[in-house]
Amino acid sequence: MDGQSRALWPICGTIALGIVFLLLSLGNATGPRSPLWSVEIVTDLVIVALLARGGGGRWLRAWPAALAFVVLSWGLGMAYEVTLTVDGSGIGGVHPQTRASFLLAQGDYVMIALATLALVRLWHLDFAGAFWVALGMSLTEGLIFTGVLARTIAAGAPGWAVLMLAYYALAYAGFVALPLLVLAPQSLWRGPAPPRGKPAWKLVLAGFGLALVIRLIWGLGWAPLATWAFALPPNPL
Repeated sequence: MDGQSRALWPICGTIALGIVFLLLSLGNATGPRSPLWSVEIVTDLVIVALLARGGGGRWLRAWPAALAFVVLSWGLGMAYEVTLTVDGSGIGGVHPQTRASFLLAQGDYVMIALATLALVRLWHLDFAGAFWVALGMSLTEGLIFTGVLARTIAAGAPGWAVLMLAYYALAYAGFVALPLLVLAPQSLWRGPAPPRGKPAWKLVLAGFGLALVIRLIWGLGWAPLATWAFALPPNPL
């Protein structure tokens, strides 16, 4: 077993746990659900299929590859967003109204795509590296901004919390890391490869820090600006 295969084992285990959480949640859902919730299952199946294939993604020249990464990350982020709803009256997880939710969400997904691209280029990340970045990014949502994961941990349900953490990682990997199964990561890298890659815990911390800054910029800058510029209704969140 080579180093790349060994690096994927914990990721494959995390993906499996995330799918278990998703299936259990679908069977026991008590809250509102988007009419397009099944899109998330399709994305997860794509990740599994591309990992099982084991081959590299498409090679492109540097700038086309960078543009393709941003477009893919953003598009997959929008695909994930259609699976969310605030109260069942609209689609999107940022605002009860669909139009407002998707306008507000742009400030999050675009910045995440650009920040991830910068890390991929500078640190020579592949899917495995970007997966741990995605986990770190997801923690800002689960522990801070929605607090769902934090409340689950506080409620004394460690097993469910582990499944939920795996699900968050899988959900974010669907738009942070999946593009690196479609594109050849090497076509995005800049400069000579480092002698060894970043350990997983550093990638998780980097993802957490980047997403925390992005969410602060979103909350203090983009959300009020978009609300004013597009005359959006007040956000009850």
